[in-house]
Amino acid sequence: MQNEYCVLESAASNDYPMLSWDEYFVGLVRPKPVKPLGRPVKLRLGKPIPRNPIMADFHELPEPVFSPRMKNALEPLGLHGVQFIPADVLVKPDDVRPYWVMHVHNWIACIDRERSVVSLHEDGDVFGVQKLVLDERVLEAISLEQRLAFCLADTPSTHVFHQSLVEQVLALKPEGLRFISVSQWSDSAAFQP
Repeated sequence: MQNEYCVLESAASNDYPMLSWDEYFVGLVRPKPVKPLGRPVKLRLGKPIPRNPIMADFHELPEPVFSPRMKNALEPLGLHGVQFIPADVLVKPDDVRPYWVMHVHNWIACIDRERSVVSLHEDGDVFGVQKLVLDERVLEAISLEQRLAFCLADTPSTHVFHQSLVEQVLALKPEGLRFISVSQWSDSAAFQP
């Protein structure tokens, strides 16, 4: 099962900017749906801003932020525990682009702590993952439809996708993202080419 899942990461390029909130919006990093605002949330380029930023199909907030074409491909799949929140990204004072925050409120506690290599806070919470092994028993108890995309409950900024979903996304030839097999992923993967 370790090879059936991948972690979503930004492509290794300094030209793809991370994003930041341009307004206070509470609630996206929690395991429940958020109430829509009735308007797009406001985002901006995060620091450090690349000299020539490329607005790709994927950016990190650290929540996933997708281009309209990616959202249009993913939303009809009816992914369990996934909500798309409209966002306006301020690229320049005269350049605001539509994007979609993928709020994954499907959190699954499935790190196999015996086989993974993790660093823990004193209270037992995970703060670092050097080697990730998913607990197959936990995942097998959940229907595949309910675990196609999820956040690791132990590290909620880690978004995990089933291989079948990865293949559908990659068929679109998206720019700005990569998927790393769980068996090859660590929390330092974002900094590796």
